[in-house]
Amino acid sequence: MKISLKVKLTISYVLISLFLVFSLLFAARYMINNQFEYYVKKNQNENARLISEQVVKAFKQAEGIPSNETLINIGDMALEKGFILRIYNTSGNMIWCMDLVDNASCGTMLHNIENNMKSIYPNFDGKYVETNFLIKDSETVLGTINLGHYGPFYFGDSEVQFLKIMNQVFLFGAIAALFIAICLGFLMASRITRPIHRIIDQTHEMEQGKYKHLIDISTNTLELSTMIQSVNSLATTLERQSIIRKNLARNYAHEIRTPLASLRSNLEAMIDGIWEPTKERLESCNEEILRLTRMIGDIDKLVAIEDENLILTKEKFDLLELIHQITMNFDSLLLEKKIDLIILGKSSMIYADKDKIGQVLINLISNGIKYSNDYGKIIIQINQDKEKTELIIEDTGIGMAQEELPLIFEHLYRTDKSRSSSTGGSGIGLAVVKAIIDAHNGKISVTSVLGKGSTFLVSLPNNF
Repeated sequence: MKISLKVKLTISYVLISLFLVFSLLFAARYMINNQFEYYVKKNQNENARLISEQVVKAFKQAEGIPSNETLINIGDMALEKGFILRIYNTSGNMIWCMDLVDNASCGTMLHNIENNMKSIYPNFDGKYVETNFLIKDSETVLGTINLGHYGPFYFGDSEVQFLKIMNQVFLFGAIAALFIAICLGFLMASRITRPIHRIIDQTHEMEQGKYKHLIDISTNTLELSTMIQSVNSLATTLERQSIIRKNLARNYAHEIRTPLASLRSNLEAMIDGIWEPTKERLESCNEEILRLTRMIGDIDKLVAIEDENLILTKEKFDLLELIHQITMNFDSLLLEKKIDLIILGKSSMIYADKDKIGQVLINLISNGIKYSNDYGKIIIQINQDKEKTELIIEDTGIGMAQEELPLIFEHLYRTDKSRSSSTGGSGIGLAVVKAIIDAHNGKISVTSVLGKGSTFLVSLPNNF
């Protein structure tokens, strides 16, 4: 059985809140009980002292043993406060005892106190305790006051009532805390899970190919905010990829349909006898076949380079020397378009796959020449520091619009200006370049101004 995150968070908040609340309540109850017990003991000692003072005062006023009526009044007052009064003479003989006067009331008082203590402390180990005070007139000892009570301390009816009210208050507080914890837990869980539910809805829409509706919920939770940004970024990327896939299919159809249509029309004309199968016509058909072959070869090359198991054969070589070797292959094209090629920088040793870095140079230089007008300029510059080596290829060609820059490394993407027959290509070259650079853990970026040219920046880590 799967439980939703909202329920789990609510339960977690409730449990944590209850733990904290009950800990505080337990600590508060413990401190209050301790203080209350201290107060009761202090009050009982004070009552015992006052009762003894009343007896002493009565002895002084009577100049001897007080009347039975006076002692009964004091004994009744003592009973109300939980004490049984006995008086002994100096010889230790009992001269007055409350439990002999009213044994029933004394027994009832002790029984009630015992019940009170058991109701509060079921395991309370109480017993009958006696406290003695001397009866003095000046320095003469007249006898002894014996006050018996349930001990070591006891609660009267008023104290028990107070404790019951306190327990009810704590119970009400616990119930209120539970209710508040559930409400707060539910609200907090809802606040956290609301963006998650929106993310789930968004991912369901993405499963159906709907990428335009981005998540517009703001949250102060860092992880959720990062997740929302990631999902929105993913949706944007998938939308772009969807557009690219549609364009890719359209471009493949266009690129393959054209030579096939030409082949079909030429072959049908020759089969029907309309055209003679001359050498020139057969060479034209062969050119179309070679064009298809090159396109399929480029696609195979891209798949091989983008394979996750791509193996790089790395070696240490001079990047500047490799640039000079490769640019020599473009001398005829540079001369044909009267383009100046300038190479800047000093010898720079790098550790990489020489053949694949050579492919990067070929593709970037080829593009620079292809999209440059006559009498243009191409500048190749190398910068190297301790951490990385930068290769900058700048041309004065036709440039690209800013909205096209994020797309030029996608498969088969070509700018509108590149679709002319004089500069058209397969649109795979830059995708191959990016795949090779990524395989080397490097980076490639481009800046461009429409009508003024483009600059490609390749950065490779120095992993010697």
